[in-house]
Amino acid sequence: MCMKRLKHKLRRFGELSGPDKWLLLRAAVWLAVARLRLVVTPFRKLVERLAADQAGSEPDPDLVNRVGFAVSTAAANVPWRSDCFPQTIAARSILKRYGYTSTVHLGVDRIGEDDLLGHAWLTCGDTVVTGGADLDRYTEVHRL
Repeated sequence: MCMKRLKHKLRRFGELSGPDKWLLLRAAVWLAVARLRLVVTPFRKLVERLAADQAGSEPDPDLVNRVGFAVSTAAANVPWRSDCFPQTIAARSILKRYGYTSTVHLGVDRIGEDDLLGHAWLTCGDTVVTGGADLDRYTEVHRL
């Protein structure tokens, strides 16, 4: 990364409020944990953990949006692959710590004659937290 771009990112980070800085750092940590879970945990076990019951309170829309922003921003800046599924896992983990119930959605889109493109997104209440871009092109196949 060039020095000018790094300075720009550090300046933008410095402009965040204290709570948003911590949320962004926590998002980066949870993305690492999510990535590790995807590498070492069999998919069936991971789905069982994600589907576990959550007791939740009424979500604060501002916090839910801040979590989505923090996770997507961190995902764009970490040195490992953090596409839709790790972002969904990370955001769900953060929201769970705040006591909020969220739903993982798994969907597919047909690309070509024999290929499918998978996508994961997270909702909390009526708010799409992560993976909200171009949702109309995906058909939901499972919900956790």
